[in-house]
Amino acid sequence: MNVVPALKWFHNWVGFFISITMLTVLTTGVYLGSIDMFKRLDDKGQQYAPLSIERKAEVTNTLFERYPEISSVRFPTEHTPYIQAGARGTTIALDSELNELSIRKFSEMPMYSTVFWLHRNFLMGDFGKYLNAWASMIGAVITLVGIYLWWRVRKGFRLKQSLPKDTRSSSLLKSHIQLGLFISVPLFVLCLSGFLITYKGLWFGALKPSSNIEISYPKSQAKDWPSQLQTAQNIWPDSLLVAVSKDRAKKPKEGEPAAEPSYSIQFDSHSDVWLRNADRISINHAEGTIKSALKHSDRPLSARVASFVRPLHDALNMPFGYVVFITSVSLVGCMMLMFSALTFYRRIFKKKRS
Repeated sequence: MNVVPALKWFHNWVGFFISITMLTVLTTGVYLGSIDMFKRLDDKGQQYAPLSIERKAEVTNTLFERYPEISSVRFPTEHTPYIQAGARGTTIALDSELNELSIRKFSEMPMYSTVFWLHRNFLMGDFGKYLNAWASMIGAVITLVGIYLWWRVRKGFRLKQSLPKDTRSSSLLKSHIQLGLFISVPLFVLCLSGFLITYKGLWFGALKPSSNIEISYPKSQAKDWPSQLQTAQNIWPDSLLVAVSKDRAKKPKEGEPAAEPSYSIQFDSHSDVWLRNADRISINHAEGTIKSALKHSDRPLSARVASFVRPLHDALNMPFGYVVFITSVSLVGCMMLMFSALTFYRRIFKKKRS
């Protein structure tokens, strides 16, 4: 079998069956992206006002005591002008006086919860999660194959063919090719990053500090947020302290006491870094010692790439424009897949019936 016919067979037949999972993922992605956009546009009636380090420390201490279950405290920024306390599945918005503005619980949004898990694992638990991951990887390969097949006939490119003129198969197929070309690169990135999110072990280790060089950091007072946040700010005086997060601790073995949680203090410092909150200082709150301080620009290339795996897929800590972009890519991807699936069905299955 020649290479080109084999690639066409793979692109058509495997692509047809993968399109079922891809349509599910992309359609739910459009919904989730739209919800994210509406959420970001809601400023809760607040206007941005920067907080002093002393006030940030007071807010941190108060919220971690008031809500023992939370894992993060985010301070107001120009993008989100209110305070946020976050736990797994729950986000609490507060004003500058720590009055609750809203409580958003994942479990109390049945429509959103169902669509999210449909996007993540097709509502089939771990089996669906891994099925989704490998379908995404195959989708990434099909995208590359499509680019190669288009390259061989690139002289036939016509911009006006991007939208079908009618419902004939030839018109739908031309639209599939043109739309696929426009979104091929971002669609490949979404597919690959979706696969990597499931298989974190392939990239997550790159984010952990790997230097064996011990650095002496200034020590602050134990269990004292004003002292610790000020010490962290002094290390990077020109950076904006935007959040304090409690790191997930491993479950202690039976009979062992629970380990003291460590915290990450997150900063925005590089205007040229697209990913926000990319600079972090890890601190032992109980002892007042800094364990590591690492800026995005100081990470090795592998870690800088790894830090974008999740944000590129779900726009975590990314600009609003990127949410619009990937939601649009998902919407166009839905159209492209529906055109190709309908055309393939007509040509193969209806022909056999007749």
